[in-house]
Amino acid sequence: MAILIELKDELGVSGQSSAARPDRVGRAEVSYIDVSSILTPASGFMSQYKYTLNPYGGCFFGCEYCYARLFAPTAAKGKTWGRWVTVKRNACELVAAACKSGELRSGDAVYMSSVTDPYQPAERRVGLTRAILEAILEAGVQPRLTIQTRSPFAARDIDLFRQFERIRVNFTITTDSDSVRRRYEPHCPSISARFKAAAAVALAGVQIGVSVSPMLPIENVEDLGRRLLELRAEEYVTQYLKPARSRFAAGSSTEVLRKVRDDGWTMSEYKAAREQLADMLSGWRPLLEGAQGYAPA
Repeated sequence: MAILIELKDELGVSGQSSAARPDRVGRAEVSYIDVSSILTPASGFMSQYKYTLNPYGGCFFGCEYCYARLFAPTAAKGKTWGRWVTVKRNACELVAAACKSGELRSGDAVYMSSVTDPYQPAERRVGLTRAILEAILEAGVQPRLTIQTRSPFAARDIDLFRQFERIRVNFTITTDSDSVRRRYEPHCPSISARFKAAAAVALAGVQIGVSVSPMLPIENVEDLGRRLLELRAEEYVTQYLKPARSRFAAGSSTEVLRKVRDDGWTMSEYKAAREQLADMLSGWRPLLEGAQGYAPA
């Protein structure tokens, strides 16, 4: 694929070994590696899917509440979550091979991504997520594809989304407040930018979902409900933060849980907000919670 060749030429890795090659993009370190597989059999929370697909390791957004940091390859990497990203540079070849061999077939439910954001800032430069989508389409395979992101940059790939027969792009919108966003996810795009991108994808005829998960403190529940309803998403899902019981078990740190309590955002406040949102959305779609949501497209 031309885009992959251009990527390798830019990174200066053609013909080199798979040893990581550090680089700098913004505030985080980026390294490029070859991996042995790109499709991971889904289990647990993602058991409705056949595979999860993560083009990157790590995530620039570095949300302090994110469960994915607990799945970092080492404890040290977990502590520096948000300051490093690994590009799986041979992902396109692996996806193409999986399509050719029949490992990935039309109708297979694929979740992209479970422990990274496929449209994080590195994607703007690297373009790996787009290249993977192109590889699947070029192979003539039509999986049931669900894409999870909080990045407005996903709207760049509307042209590719429209070529998939069964696809849903889920946008994570955790709050209605940019002051709250800056407190809990300071490196993430603005709330208004996420709404705008979700609306653009939906307007293009691509199915979308909205994940208010984890639901962070809400300033105006009625206004948030109105904006969510205007998106006419196919799925809405919320979830409260939950503690991480151990490493490699999804959950948020005790520090984050303490912060939301200090901000007066307890389970009671969450339930009250959720009930109001559910009532506002009820004429269009039910408001799902936790594992009830995230169904394959």
